[in-house]
Amino acid sequence: MRLHNKGWGYTKIHRHLLKNGFEIGKSRTTVDSIIKKIKKRKEFLSNNNKGRFGSFRVEVRKF
Repeated sequence: MRLHNKGWGYTKIHRHLLKNGFEIGKSRTTVDSIIKKIKKRKEFLSNNNKGRFGSFRVEVRKF
């Protein structure tokens, strides 16, 4: 993600990772999908939707 934030494209990142011995898919678009997943995860985790459920009641019934 650091390389992407520096302005590197996913093709250049893919070449850099392969050159440095990282096991990554043969297609350069694998880097693009990894970047998208990281962004989606960060967005989800930074979203403060805590407390979606209001007060609720639990009843235990015996049959």
